[in-house]
Amino acid sequence: MTSVEVRNTEKRLFVLFAIILLCTFILVGRLWFLQLARGEHYARLADGNRMRQLRLLPPRGEIADRNGQVLVRSKPAFTVSVVPGGYLQEDEESLCLLCEVLGLTPEELAEALEKGKGFPYEPVRIKQDVQPETVVAIEENRMNLPGIFIEEEPVREYLYGELASHVVGYMGIITASELQRYGTTYRGSDLVGKSGIEQTYEELLRGETGTLTVEVNALNRPIRTVNVLEPVPGHNITLTIDAHLQEVAERAFYEHILNLEDNPGTQTGAILVLNPQTGEILVMASMPGFEPKNLIDQSQRNAYYTSLSNDSRRPFFNRVTQALFGPGSTFKPITALTILEEGVMSATERFNATGTSQYGVKDWVINSGLAPFGMIDMYGAMGMSSNHYFADNGAKVGIDRISEWMRKLGFGKTTGLDLFPGEVSGIVPSREWKRQAFSDRATSEQNWYPSDTEQISIGQGFHQMTLIQLAQAYAAIANKGTVFAPQIVKEIEAPDGTVIFRAQPEISHTVEASQATWDALSSVLTAPITHSRGTARGVMAGFPYSMAGKTGTWEVPGRISNGLYVGYAPVENPEVLVAVVVEQGGGGSSAAAPIARKIFDAYFGLDVPLE
Repeated sequence: MTSVEVRNTEKRLFVLFAIILLCTFILVGRLWFLQLARGEHYARLADGNRMRQLRLLPPRGEIADRNGQVLVRSKPAFTVSVVPGGYLQEDEESLCLLCEVLGLTPEELAEALEKGKGFPYEPVRIKQDVQPETVVAIEENRMNLPGIFIEEEPVREYLYGELASHVVGYMGIITASELQRYGTTYRGSDLVGKSGIEQTYEELLRGETGTLTVEVNALNRPIRTVNVLEPVPGHNITLTIDAHLQEVAERAFYEHILNLEDNPGTQTGAILVLNPQTGEILVMASMPGFEPKNLIDQSQRNAYYTSLSNDSRRPFFNRVTQALFGPGSTFKPITALTILEEGVMSATERFNATGTSQYGVKDWVINSGLAPFGMIDMYGAMGMSSNHYFADNGAKVGIDRISEWMRKLGFGKTTGLDLFPGEVSGIVPSREWKRQAFSDRATSEQNWYPSDTEQISIGQGFHQMTLIQLAQAYAAIANKGTVFAPQIVKEIEAPDGTVIFRAQPEISHTVEASQATWDALSSVLTAPITHSRGTARGVMAGFPYSMAGKTGTWEVPGRISNGLYVGYAPVENPEVLVAVVVEQGGGGSSAAAPIARKIFDAYFGLDVPLE
């Protein structure tokens, strides 16, 4: 072999060696990249193919009434879940089969799968509380339904239908904003509280999620449990609500409105019952209510929510804390307070009620063609609800002082009740308020006139308030100036039985007035029940305990009036305060007072049917 041929051979061997060395470096580099640099990543992918980590949802905490009667609890039920990454979404036959078994439309299934976007190997719950026959159907078709899991999970159970629905609240699918707020322990298919206690105490009621790690086969069917981290149950919440009294109140409302003489067909209103000496709320009812269980039942959730949203009666609206009402004559005790404290007239001074005030406000007897009241004191004026008395004397007090007293009593601001959705503030009318409210009108319409003050004084003016604000004002009278913060949660208990919260009476504010004024108000507020012509005398006849209270009718132009009643008993040691409003129910004595009477009877264990 010549030297040239040797050199050529050596070159070829060198090139071959270089190629082999390069390939070796590439293979070694690739192995390093796969096993060391990206080894953990690919290990996770491998585990994702054979391991499934299922979230174990904890039993949600119970909600009970003040006597321990459970209103809401969790029960075990079957849930169907899908692993989006393991389910053949392009397989139309499997999709149709799954929809048929679960009773879902393709759109509903697609929506459920969308909730799991971003977590391809984590199961997404697509239907909860399924029947055993559905579970059997899925197991029978297991070969055709890859990626489907049957889990046993706690499902919310509402034991008393609509009872106290605005207090208890309801649950629904978590939204994007809620998902961001609650954090990484939640997923897009989770149910969360949307209103009431369910929303206000969502994170306490929920508990802590656990995990179940299982190994799956090629059909995504579990074959072995690898690890279990048990969930921690949610906290139990005891309410101040009395379920029996709540039921009495709601039933009394619905039964009574069917028998109103004018038969206006009203179906809306609100009831609040509280202990004025502690602030504990015994009844909070807003009519109409709703069925919380229908809002978590996937077979009817969307249709039911739509029907509630389109209902003109606004069933989701809590009329105790969110609706604004004119008080009608239930405002007259507040006017009486200002008359006494501003020195306009004492409770025993006589006033000549001719029937028509200086600026045209008329007594109801004049409008009915009856004789005027004549010489009356504050007791008679309150008992017979004389507009003339309160209009004239309220005008002497003046709007500036009336507005100030309203603010002292808590009007124009929320009471601080911790319940979602929150309260509204209402309106305390004043000269400045009218200037701003009527700023787009002529200056003459922006000015405040004595006639405006007269209307305010009898409860027919610009003022707007919630039922809970009105009740708190009466609580100030009942307690002779002391107002306790309203409370709806009595106790919160941790999963281990430790009580982490127990409500104690908390003074919200104190209304400073003389003892003589408070004593006089307590006395004159009995007049609607005890006076021979008292507006609530007939309804409250035979009640064995002393009672203070006032009927009211808020007149709304162009429609039937709202009827109101607010009262408390016993007068000497007030245990219970009842406030009722019946929208478009007519007069307070006929529309609201009979409902209040049934509640008082039930509270004191009388339960005597009214004739």
